[in-house]
Amino acid sequence: MKLLLVGDEERMRKLAAFGLIQEHEESTIVSSAAEVEELDTLSIFNAAVVDWEMRKSPASELIASLRERWRSLPVVALVSSSERGLHAQKAGAIEVMLKPVEVDAARALIMGFPQSQPAKKVFPSTPVAPAAAPVTTVTMDLNPQSQCMRRVLSVIDKVAPTPATVLLLGESGTGKTTIARHLHEKSNRSNGPFVTVNCPCLQAPLLESELFGHVRGAFTGAIADSVGLVAAANGGTLFLDEIGEMPLALQSKLLRLLQERCYERLGETKVRTADIRIIAATNRNLRDDVAAGKFREDLFYRLNVISIEVPSLRQRPEDILSIAKGLLRELGAQSGRRFTDFTTDAALALQRHPWPGNLRELRNCLERAVILSDGPLIHLSDLPELSSKPEQGPQVGEFVTLAELEEAHIQRVLEKAGSLMQAARLLGIDKTTLYRKRRRQFTTTAPFEETLRSAV
Repeated sequence: MKLLLVGDEERMRKLAAFGLIQEHEESTIVSSAAEVEELDTLSIFNAAVVDWEMRKSPASELIASLRERWRSLPVVALVSSSERGLHAQKAGAIEVMLKPVEVDAARALIMGFPQSQPAKKVFPSTPVAPAAAPVTTVTMDLNPQSQCMRRVLSVIDKVAPTPATVLLLGESGTGKTTIARHLHEKSNRSNGPFVTVNCPCLQAPLLESELFGHVRGAFTGAIADSVGLVAAANGGTLFLDEIGEMPLALQSKLLRLLQERCYERLGETKVRTADIRIIAATNRNLRDDVAAGKFREDLFYRLNVISIEVPSLRQRPEDILSIAKGLLRELGAQSGRRFTDFTTDAALALQRHPWPGNLRELRNCLERAVILSDGPLIHLSDLPELSSKPEQGPQVGEFVTLAELEEAHIQRVLEKAGSLMQAARLLGIDKTTLYRKRRRQFTTTAPFEETLRSAV
């Protein structure tokens, strides 16, 4: 295999060093379209891997040039979002891969290309329909009905253009990674990389190497230099996922990175600088961890410049149906089938369920339904994990707001009352007040409107 790697030189060297290029193979690494033009020929390459977020020259023009001059050369674009992947395909990339790139997956993809390019092979100039996207996060709902989610987006609009460090708080599965990527996309660093560090995945020594990089021989198994994820995020955003799980021994080095934007690779003394914005996320109570001595207090205050509480799904029932419908379309397209909507009882079950796993649980639930359903509607019988459970909701004494208790109580009375007048009488309010409360809480939710009409 002979590969052409085009993009940020350090990032591409890191990708090559991590195993994309084997010892018996060759690669050429260039950092701009001008350097590509200087190459004598591209016919010797089996594939080109292009970083879509190049800073020196637009990747779209480079890919278009490659396709125009060497139509038989497969071009793989490395992108930071599914939306950018579609733009890359429109420019002519025949495959896209989301960052951070899994080296084994990238190598398997490239090895699937022919070893010698047939002269007459022509790739389509129109966008290729994307395969199932390797993204497990839920698409950002930019028009939420819930006030709590609208407040989150409002804060993002104000914070995104600034260099401020942001701390995302919330339960697991609420979409903190999606929020972080959305914040990056709205910032002035949107053309730079979005690099994720999964703090719980590695032990302290390995996480330090992954984060800051290392030089050859720094430890057993370090057979080549590694630039690290901090360097890979240069000019963009570094997202520290589940920061509460970061080992205490590494927190002091992270504090220095936050304060001075300086760091050293393992095995060297040279001080390097990082042009990055940092976003962190956690489902833990960091104040409790600070009190317990599990998290540095000074690091907590450096991270907590701007904190955003991402609401759980049960706190935003108004948004459940719109999110579910978006997921239904996405999952249906991935399976090659068309799903249009949910039946009324299925929609009610979706909204009544407490969703302890939040968006991740919702996605898994709908993915099973899409696989098992005949379509085009999703019925309650297609959601056995919802239909088999007893009625649930907030209970007196639980840590819920009065508004949530009122909402759940009114809904149950409406379902059991013979008329709206009877429901109002049982609740001790007049019919107009009851109708106004339901209109305010579920303005765009059809199933609840049907509950009101049936009660009348």
